[in-house]
Amino acid sequence: MRDKGVFIIGTDTEIGKTTIAAGLGFLLTKNGLRVGVMKPFAADSKQYSKEFLSRDTKILKEATNTQEHNDIINPFFYNIPSAPYLVSKIQVKCKRIDPKKILEIFLELTKKNEFIIVEGMGGLMVPLTKNLYIADIVKMLNIPVILIMSNKIGTINHIVMTSFLCRHYKLNVIGIIINNLFNLKERKFRMVNAVLPETVNELTGYPILAVVPYIKSPNKDKIARFLKNTNMCKLFF
Repeated sequence: MRDKGVFIIGTDTEIGKTTIAAGLGFLLTKNGLRVGVMKPFAADSKQYSKEFLSRDTKILKEATNTQEHNDIINPFFYNIPSAPYLVSKIQVKCKRIDPKKILEIFLELTKKNEFIIVEGMGGLMVPLTKNLYIADIVKMLNIPVILIMSNKIGTINHIVMTSFLCRHYKLNVIGIIINNLFNLKERKFRMVNAVLPETVNELTGYPILAVVPYIKSPNKDKIARFLKNTNMCKLFF
């Protein structure tokens, strides 16, 4: 891939963005690339540890063996698990978002690394301020996008809406990863899963880069081993 990085965004929250970003970063690192990581925005009910404000930051850092500190990987952290704009209405001293800071950090990372993986927060329309959304950050960084969706009920609606937004913002979407978070054993659900990739491709026009099977306790190693044998790797190797 000629571009310096990729932005990984989901159709919703809690659909495996961090695990897949970590798996991709781990795979690229194992293949000799210097990979930088960024999760500009993160939120949780409390700080994860003394070193990491967010657990996601820890996962991304360890996957790529980067030496960058928490404030570089995750410049904006919120201790209320919600969209930054909502948090700003609750906390008077909420950290003010500066898009220029995000761009400056990203550009510095591109100087130190061969490839940058940026992970989003929730979906494209998560409000950062009254007039600023995650989609605006993706547009500003000007890197290709990988969309992550799950196999839960309602996913068709979410991925089609997301694809419309991507076209509205003129984002360069290189494909979709379907992450089977739910182990749906009933025959009718297995039938839906079987036709889901083809249907999503027809409705969005975006290629399906990988269909991640249900994995109990997914981590960077398991995801990397799976991604290694998918069409997605053709984009990078």
